[in-house]
Amino acid sequence: MNEILEGMSNIIRNNYWIAPFIAFLAGVLTSITPCSLSSIPLVIGYVGGSKIEGSKNALKLSIVFAVGMGITYTILGAISALIGKLMQGGGNFWYIVLRSSHDINGFANF
Repeated sequence: MNEILEGMSNIIRNNYWIAPFIAFLAGVLTSITPCSLSSIPLVIGYVGGSKIEGSKNALKLSIVFAVGMGITYTILGAISALIGKLMQGGGNFWYIVLRSSHDINGFANF
């Protein structure tokens, strides 16, 4: 697996123009996973729940929804990356705190 990732990294490093296409392909592949299927009722409820008629308006609402989701996930990803950077210098303390919080959350779901 590391060889595949290193090969892709070298391809992107040598050909900057191909990076957006690889990111798009990865996004398409990710969108067919079961995790993204849970957002289908959200889209149907958002678009179908509005009282606006017509397919053009439904398209506009869908685009606004998709852009909003993209912006939200980008911000959450950036925050997660920053938190990860902060936690690297903290030693094992943060790992213990995170493990404990995951354990408590897991036990709460029983």
